[in-house]
Amino acid sequence: MPYRASRHLSPRFAALAGVLAILYVSLTLLAPSASASSKYCGGQRLNGHEYCFGVARNLEEVKGYGEEHSVCVGIGAASGHCSGGPHQIATFNEGKVVHEEPWIQDNASGSTVVYGEAF
Repeated sequence: MPYRASRHLSPRFAALAGVLAILYVSLTLLAPSASASSKYCGGQRLNGHEYCFGVARNLEEVKGYGEEHSVCVGIGAASGHCSGGPHQIATFNEGKVVHEEPWIQDNASGSTVVYGEAF
């Protein structure tokens, strides 16, 4: 009888092993793209030339935009680049990976809602 029970478990065990293998491969392939970028200061309202700093992390490039005004983006103490107007993306690339704070700045008088992303 135990021999017969193990024969019924073998196809189930093989199916479970196959599902786990597919899940492992899927997670392995998706993991790098999921960690390739991180958001900072998303949805924050900044007033006239105010800055918002993200948490320090390993990054090489930052991008961001403002809903009502242009913004400037940068990394740590480095001066960054500015967008040409609302909803236009500003990009700054350090050229190497550093462990610094990303930042975004309202580039005009008045206020704007900002969105930043670090890579």
